[in-house]
Parts: sequence; structure tokens; C-alpha cells
Amino acid sequence: MFSLATLRRSAACSHAVRLFSSATAARPLVSILPQHQNCLLGPQTSSTQITVRNATKKAGGSSNNGRDSAGRRLGIKVWPGRMANAGSIIVRQRGKKFLCGDNVGMGNDHTLFALAAGVVKMEKSVKNKKRNIVHIVAEA
Repeated sequence: MFSLATLRRSAACSHAVRLFSSATAARPLVSILPQHQNCLLGPQTSSTQITVRNATKKAGGSSNNGRDSAGRRLGIKVWPGRMANAGSIIVRQRGKKFLCGDNVGMGNDHTLFALAAGVVKMEKSVKNKKRNIVHIVAEA
């Protein structure tokens, strides 16, 4: 009539699984059937409904923002009037905001460096007032 697997699959009654422990599985099925007829055969009336709650909060999406790159540490490294050793970086820049003058060299990334030891001197360019020319006045 009913198998043990059918009773375990019964979703209408939560205690149907607990009925058949190892001790009660040996009892005849006929003695259990009249007590739990609604659990085994389903509800007798059609007005019974099973309600299921759904999630009430929408799942949050991910964003591609929220990160930034570190600063590049550009600018003047040795100010005018200060001593600069040969090979030391005077200005790190993007583009040619500062131009190289006497005893100053320019690297691949437009970095200005000292070719000789001396005092740093800066002056405005005659052609372009926005650009500065950097010189090293060598020690005598």
C-alpha cells in the first residue's frame, strides 16, 4: 500500500519522517495509518494552501569602481639655491615643463638630472614664459 520511501518524501506533514525511526519501522503500517491519515494521504479539503515566502531584498550588484592608482611623485626634487651632486635628479616631470640648461641632462621620461656638482639655478624661458630653464652653476 505505502512504502517507507513514500512516507519519507511526504512534504505535507513534517513529523512523517520522525514516525519511522528504527524502532517504529518494525510495526505494521496499518496501525499507524488511521492516526496520520492527513499526513499520508494529503489534506481532505481543497482550501488548504501552502505559502512560501520569497526574498524581500534585492541582491546587490558589483561595481567596477572603487580603486585608484598611486601618485607618481613628480615635481622639483632639488630647489634653486641648493647643492646638487653629479647624477642627482633635479626635476621629475611629464612633458617638457622644465628645460635643461648648463650642466643639466634630460632622461627618456623628461627627468632632469645634474651632469656636474653645483648649485641649482632656474630662470624663465624667453620664448615660452610657462617653461623654466634649469642650470647647474658648477663650483669653482
